[in-house]
Amino acid sequence: MLNVIKEQKGTVLAVRLSGAIEESTNLDKLLGPPAAEMNIHCKEVSRINSVGVKIWIKYFQEAKTKGTKLKFLECSTAIVEQINLISNFTAGGAVESIFVPFSCTKCRSELVGLFKTEDLKKLNFQLPALKCSKCGAPAAFDDIPEEYFAFLMR
Repeated sequence: MLNVIKEQKGTVLAVRLSGAIEESTNLDKLLGPPAAEMNIHCKEVSRINSVGVKIWIKYFQEAKTKGTKLKFLECSTAIVEQINLISNFTAGGAVESIFVPFSCTKCRSELVGLFKTEDLKKLNFQLPALKCSKCGAPAAFDDIPEEYFAFLMR
């Protein structure tokens, strides 16, 4: 089930999504008509299935057709996976920031770091180690750069 929190700031509609996007998700009902600009915060989207992907693409493609400027922020690893798999997943909207998976080299804990896509490009996708929140040891990027950052390399 998807939960939505909306906040209108002038012409910009900020939308915070949390939960799973699946066959029962009705974005038309949850988000309403698209605003002139939409900032979609995807930090807490835990999962999106194939039917959810179709629902997502339909809503955001229609929004883009109506002239909505789309920005996707704080994209969870589940959203990044879909952006990489499906070329029109963001309907031409800008991906501003993404969560990146890390794994602690000592205690094997999994954690994520938030990065602006602009900064990732400047770093040439060479990520700094994060400090593990459980044991303090360094945590390393836990994926294949060419695959995880593929959408940014296109």
